[in-house]
Amino acid sequence: MRVYMTDNRGLLITNIQRFSLHDGPGIRTTVFLKGCSLHCPWCSNPENIEFNINKQDVNFQGQWWGIDDLYQEVMKDRIYYDTNGGVTFSGGEALLWMKKLVPLLDRLKKEGIHQCVETALFVPTSLTKIALNYIDLFYVDIKILDELYCKSIIGGNINEYLNNLSILYEGKANIVFRIPLISPYTSSKKNVQDIVNLVSSFKNPHVELILGHNLAEKKYLALNKSMYYAPPISNAEVEEIRQFFLNAGVENLVCKI
Repeated sequence: MRVYMTDNRGLLITNIQRFSLHDGPGIRTTVFLKGCSLHCPWCSNPENIEFNINKQDVNFQGQWWGIDDLYQEVMKDRIYYDTNGGVTFSGGEALLWMKKLVPLLDRLKKEGIHQCVETALFVPTSLTKIALNYIDLFYVDIKILDELYCKSIIGGNINEYLNNLSILYEGKANIVFRIPLISPYTSSKKNVQDIVNLVSSFKNPHVELILGHNLAEKKYLALNKSMYYAPPISNAEVEEIRQFFLNAGVENLVCKI
């Protein structure tokens, strides 16, 4: 069931992470918003899947923030934004909050602060169009492209995803694709080939391969949730996947652990 962010209390946030080095260029402040349109078995931020405040563990409950208060908080790191850093919105699914984020996005944009978003793109196209007006860099996940598997395993509508991707490219957005390598879901040869076919259809794509991990175990325990323990992917398998992309002419390719 799709939930829209219309609560008048503001933005529901679980964490504001300072000195982030992997969520965009430079040193960044990352804002983690609650609520996601998917239910990926391997999610590394399970505290942000639900749209409400978690009752099980005080560390993951989330807190309501007003736009002005959030602006003051992220601006504490202004010194880093002036040296190639900026603010990144993550989740959950940050794009679900676009309408409520507009006043903050507009203010940061007018001050010349670089803004990123991490998204799976399974959102109404109207929200993606809003984001195009403000976001400087989109980190876009590619998970499962088969229509039936996408729906059954992560709860996504692949046509919605592809429509949003077209909107970003038509709007000349800056995109970095992030592909989580999760066995057997995303790392199967068929899914990898589907992904290669998709990204190679775009001009000069930037791709990051992200090796799956089980680092969220403590979060699942604290939340009393069951966790999918991703089987390890060997270096040989990673290299084989990397070669799929290289053979298709995808040269801007980075492998991350």
